[in-house]
Amino acid sequence: MKSRIISFLAAAGVLLASGIACHLLAGNSEQLDAAAARVANVPRVVGEWQGREEETDETAFGMTGAKSYWTRSYVNERTKDTVLVILMCGRPGRMAVHTPEVCYGGAGYELREEPSVVRAKETDGSQWWHATFMKKTAAPQRLRLYWAWNSQGNWEASAAPRWQFRGEPFLYKLYVSRDTSQQPALSAQADPALDFLRVFVPALQRSLFAEN
Repeated sequence: MKSRIISFLAAAGVLLASGIACHLLAGNSEQLDAAAARVANVPRVVGEWQGREEETDETAFGMTGAKSYWTRSYVNERTKDTVLVILMCGRPGRMAVHTPEVCYGGAGYELREEPSVVRAKETDGSQWWHATFMKKTAAPQRLRLYWAWNSQGNWEASAAPRWQFRGEPFLYKLYVSRDTSQQPALSAQADPALDFLRVFVPALQRSLFAEN
């Protein structure tokens, strides 16, 4: 009789754990769907910057685990500076492990310096990794790239995103790059891409987190 009771309690425990897991997964899925839908809300016009949709590689984005995404070029109508912006949303596991070294390495770019952390605004809690990537071609191509992750409102230059964002129902990832192949080297603080982030991030936050 005692062994039957133990077996019953064990089975009940498994069923209870399964039920809780299913409930949590359903809740996480709803939150992920809502977060992914908000990606489309980000404006194409921000201050002096005009956005244009660019073609996307569905296979490449599928490898990142992105549920929703877009690629846009934003041009400053006054200065004519151009940045390329990639925004993605998906589950944290796969979104966190596809760092720029993986994503851009697959396109032939090599990291040429140790990434460092910058802020677009000192009053903003967000932080960004930034680094230079090079592609060895007949005319070498050089990109300055900024990237960060976001699950609860602040863009973070995480050193261990897979660990930091574990358990979150969704994760946003943002890349902002500028082609500097034909331009003199600039410090991060003087980079037009950082100027773009200063005006873009507030609009981005309103689109992705205003209703949370």
